[in-house]
Amino acid sequence: LFTVVCGLLHTSNLTFCEIAADCSQLEDRNSHLRSVLYLLGVDGDALNSSFCQVLMEVNGERLYKNNSIEKAEKAVEAFIKATYGALFDHIVRRVNQSIESSQSPVSSARSVPDTASIGVLDIFGFESFEWNSFEQLCINYCNEALQQQFNRFVFKLEQQEYEKEGIDWSFISFPDNQDVLDLIEKKRDGILSILDEQCRLARCTDKSFALAVYEKCRDHPRFNVTKHQEAVFGFSIQHYAGLVEYSSENFLEKNKDELPKETTELLLSSANPFLASLGQLLCDRNNESNAQHQQKKPGRMNPKQIQRGSSSLLRDGLGIQFSVQLGELRKRIENTEPHYVRCLKPNDELVPNNFDPLVIADQLRCAGVL
Repeated sequence: LFTVVCGLLHTSNLTFCEIAADCSQLEDRNSHLRSVLYLLGVDGDALNSSFCQVLMEVNGERLYKNNSIEKAEKAVEAFIKATYGALFDHIVRRVNQSIESSQSPVSSARSVPDTASIGVLDIFGFESFEWNSFEQLCINYCNEALQQQFNRFVFKLEQQEYEKEGIDWSFISFPDNQDVLDLIEKKRDGILSILDEQCRLARCTDKSFALAVYEKCRDHPRFNVTKHQEAVFGFSIQHYAGLVEYSSENFLEKNKDELPKETTELLLSSANPFLASLGQLLCDRNNESNAQHQQKKPGRMNPKQIQRGSSSLLRDGLGIQFSVQLGELRKRIENTEPHYVRCLKPNDELVPNNFDPLVIADQLRCAGVL
């Protein structure tokens, strides 16, 4: 495991040189190249081809197209991201296998055991930076959904219990953020649905996505866009914790989350059995995703339809997948008796014996407590 991590860290330091227009190759003088080849157990030519060329299949023939330096660097990023993802899946499977019981096997993270269980969910915090992109939208969307669940459990259910037992109490009003969730997740008109639709259409760009969002969401009370934001194709959402400005740059690319064939082929060719197993894991996951897509289509599918079904243009984007998984998580939480623990940083300097009231108040505000 540590060999793979070290290999990926060295891979992130690889550089390329231009040998012709829109044609590049690995810079052999790079001091990290030798370490990458040794740790990943791959051949130098195979490594160069996977990053500097794109495999295209036309009428059953395999054709290779050269990559520019910029595209080669993006191929390195895609390779590292996919390998880290496969490594994470492997760790989760091993953990599940080690803690499963004979009475209630846990084969995956989504399985719900029949016996009693205790689960711990570590929720990532609300994010608002100078530059917010697709990742921050997903994180804040998750926070919105779980915040609503927290409100309903703590306030609505408790007040209903008081009414049932005839306890004298005064009604406590609390904000409902369902309109924010609708803005993000609503079918057809939600930001994630618009993004998924744009990813399925040919020749769509981040610009066309931003324009489509403006057209469908401009009148939403939680959506805001200024003239300056329109000029750079950005927008803002009024979350429960405050206003966050997002840039639409690279939204389509991140939502497609394409897995290059070159990545899986490079991993499968590795002399390291563990890396080869990660490559097989990526292949299995991709085939499973394609099979799920084909099951959504009624009737028999001819070979051409099956081939088109494997395209990322016809699969659900990362945003929709995230929304589905979040829905499954919320259903699972609703079937349990949750207990919430709020973690607050006493100061931004991360030093002991220093309690900053402003920092605490800001965190409570972002958590929806204030």
